[in-house]
Amino acid sequence: MKALTVALIAFAVASGAALAGGDDYDAANDEEGKGPVYYGFVRDNRGSPVGDARVVLQPKQGEPLVLKSNVLGLYRSHVSKGVRPDDISVSCDKTGYKQVNVARRNPPGSSEMNIETNCTMQRL
Repeated sequence: MKALTVALIAFAVASGAALAGGDDYDAANDEEGKGPVYYGFVRDNRGSPVGDARVVLQPKQGEPLVLKSNVLGLYRSHVSKGVRPDDISVSCDKTGYKQVNVARRNPPGSSEMNIETNCTMQRL
């Protein structure tokens, strides 16, 4: 699954796809001091990407980080190295859709630095 994610990220960079939150999606250029990477896909219930969806990374304390998914439904960013990954909730929305599921691939308490959370939306 990680290989597929890396391939999709490379495709997005190579194709000049729209970028969410000003991030360049290029994991090779991540700076270690930025903290964990939060990323994932926004898809509809049939598996098609939902581009330009609003993705909110909400820490238990502090201001939310609001991103947009790109044309492949991908979002990616950092919150802060001082915020524990277990303290971040992810939600997605877009006009004409409702969120039906949010699935985090990394179990709570994981020491992973790459936190994958995927949103499933249903067209209204």
